[in-house]
Amino acid sequence: MDNVTSDVSYKVKEWNHEIAQSLIPNNIILSLYMVAGVLGNSIVIFIYSFKMKGNKEERYFIPFLAMVDLWASLINASFAIAQNMMQATFDNDHLCKTWWFFSAFSTLTSALFLLIIAVHRYLKVCKPLGRQMTRTWKRFAMCMVLTIAFTLSVSLTNFYGSDPFLNEKLSIYGHRCSRLESANKTESLVFGGVLLLILLTNIISLVWLYSKIGLTIRKHFKYTKIIVHLRTAKSSEGGAFNSFTGRDTPSNDTENKTGDTGSTTVPQLTPSNDTENKTGDTGSTTVPQPTCPNTEVVTQTDNNGENFRPKVSSTKTRNQKRVIYKFTLMFMLITVIFLICFIPKAIVMLMEARDLSFWEKFSNTERSVLLFVYRIYILNNIINPFIYAFLDRRFSKQIKMLHTCC
Repeated sequence: MDNVTSDVSYKVKEWNHEIAQSLIPNNIILSLYMVAGVLGNSIVIFIYSFKMKGNKEERYFIPFLAMVDLWASLINASFAIAQNMMQATFDNDHLCKTWWFFSAFSTLTSALFLLIIAVHRYLKVCKPLGRQMTRTWKRFAMCMVLTIAFTLSVSLTNFYGSDPFLNEKLSIYGHRCSRLESANKTESLVFGGVLLLILLTNIISLVWLYSKIGLTIRKHFKYTKIIVHLRTAKSSEGGAFNSFTGRDTPSNDTENKTGDTGSTTVPQLTPSNDTENKTGDTGSTTVPQPTCPNTEVVTQTDNNGENFRPKVSSTKTRNQKRVIYKFTLMFMLITVIFLICFIPKAIVMLMEARDLSFWEKFSNTERSVLLFVYRIYILNNIINPFIYAFLDRRFSKQIKMLHTCC
């Protein structure tokens, strides 16, 4: 009996070794993920928490997101390496469930943090005169995210663990850390539906919020371009205000002539009930207010009501808006990368849920490629520091100073 058990154990180890050998390139990539994630996010936490001075409003969420990304890259990469090395010998159920919990918790927290950031950017860009997220509300929102992620992660451990599976060719059983075939089918289906609903809601919300933000920023840039064009035209005419009345300027997309009144109206950026402001024969010209109240414009006329001079807000206000838009675009890019990286994992998880023998259908080479695609979501946790380095000048400057000191 002992000889039979020893022989089976030997066959399982040989089988596991064969699979593990085919996954060595995958392990090398995962090791690079882990090193890059830990090193990059550690630098982000250090610089944004201790080196950045002054107002940290625009960068408030970055250190928290970096902490989550650091743990996610460390846990997910190390867990994936352990799974690769024990494809058929992962028989420690408690260790498997623990790893699944922390992996799910860090991944869900990172994804839901992006939703909080998107809401914060939406209020900043599209509702600048409305109620904003105070520090108390930011902390409350992050606590809610941690609670939701914790609850879902604990529930997930009921459906994942060390699961035995058969190698029909060798007629032996191995153990892997994956979805349990013995789990209650109805409960598993309900949990999967809830998790899928939350993830879809999160993704749709991110797309909707950043679509609104993108349209608002586009309108702002379009409006600014019109103002710059008018200023340039006025400057070329020697500062004469009546150079904008349209009498001597060719008609184009930014001007509308209104018969014989000589009035010129710069079109509003979005449909409005008052698309024109006509004042009879006075020849007045109106510069419309943009729909986003984040841009301020002052219209001035002379005593005859014929001339105007568009003025944007102060230099300080314009710089603040530029910073808001820059960080919004940066977080938008982070969210797009998250969606691109996470979609392959979601697809494979759905296929795995439908077919519990999903992984047995592939050869060693095919399994290696599929696992690489499945785990590409870890890139989402390591790429953010590179985005900060390219798009945040102050962060880039601190990086250079740190490199010089080292």
